[in-house]
Amino acid sequence: MTQAPRQATATESKHLKTAIADPDGHLPPQVSSRLLKAMLDAGFIYREDSDGYRLSDSEALAYTGKTAWRITLTGRRAVLTESQWRDLTSRVDEDEAFLPNVHWVTRNGLAALGLAEYRDDSGAVQPNDGGSGLHGPRFRAFRTELGRRVAQLADADALQ
Repeated sequence: MTQAPRQATATESKHLKTAIADPDGHLPPQVSSRLLKAMLDAGFIYREDSDGYRLSDSEALAYTGKTAWRITLTGRRAVLTESQWRDLTSRVDEDEAFLPNVHWVTRNGLAALGLAEYRDDSGAVQPNDGGSGLHGPRFRAFRTELGRRVAQLADADALQ
């Protein structure tokens, strides 16, 4: 059984969240080499060569090419709060919809990380839950394919 990954530090979370927001999952270029090594050792990031081949950890640190560091599924997991992780892994129905007991703050946080999305009754993705402040949400939250892949990192110990 694998050990659950460690939580990211505040500085690591900041850079990992920047990578989450990047369409290609790239870390910002100003991350220090010391922090890159720590995140690489934790399995939060990886690097490819110019041909797209994923480099080993030692090769990645020594590589002098101009390729970006990328976030891994484990890196995405490391920025989640306990409640986000619990809800992503255990409060989803067979259609990937979040259960009614998942708080709106958690749903919105997961959506901001690309792990959830809101859909209308016809299944079209919506930018938010459609709530007006006067009335509750109009759209349901669903786990995305990326959210499902991150949730698969859970093992029995992580859910206890």
